[in-house]
Amino acid sequence: MKQTPDNYNHIRVMLIDDYQLLRHGLAGLIDKEPGMNVVAEADNVEDALLRLEHISAEIIVLHLKTGGLAGLEMTQRILRAHPEIRVIVMIPLSLGVQPSRMLRAGASAYVTPCIAEQEMLWTLHLVHSGQSYISPRITAQFERQPLQEQRSSPFDLLSERELQIALMLVDHQKVNKISEHLCISRKTVYSYRYRIFAKLNLNSDVELTILAVKHGLSDAQSIVSTSR
Repeated sequence: MKQTPDNYNHIRVMLIDDYQLLRHGLAGLIDKEPGMNVVAEADNVEDALLRLEHISAEIIVLHLKTGGLAGLEMTQRILRAHPEIRVIVMIPLSLGVQPSRMLRAGASAYVTPCIAEQEMLWTLHLVHSGQSYISPRITAQFERQPLQEQRSSPFDLLSERELQIALMLVDHQKVNKISEHLCISRKTVYSYRYRIFAKLNLNSDVELTILAVKHGLSDAQSIVSTSR
């Protein structure tokens, strides 16, 4: 157990990443920083939520390798269960998730896996102090997107609950599963589904998935899965 100087705030960090080698490398970097410890590691969000029943963490570093609404849902699941925790999302630029949408989901910071060591440590300290951060590489990539991609998405018409259910439908979750996960009745899920379709002028889950892909909220593989 490393010694923490009195003049540092002790920061308790959890890592979520199924790439064990990369996770251990990041853990080593964090554990060397004065006043900062990795208190737990997990392969996925489900494992992390189980571990959080027995340990406490102030910051979670979540490495996403799935773009679109799936990443948004993972962030929201953590914060619904533990709203006091701050989440740093680490995701490749190639996945095309909009930083503004991730921050709406409650993420405190948004960085790429190629982040420099000192920037990663600085981000942890910044987030611990209550501030938000988006890596310059991500903002530069976002600014280079065509103007039409920066306009309001039709998904912005949805409430937070409607967006939550929409992303679960796009991720191919059945009504029964959504009902259990959100602790609401199947009838209520169907009611939300109807309102989502009405607001977006859609008629089916397939059309919802196609719209999500069109606006960069999911990938083309989702269409194939939904059509099977």
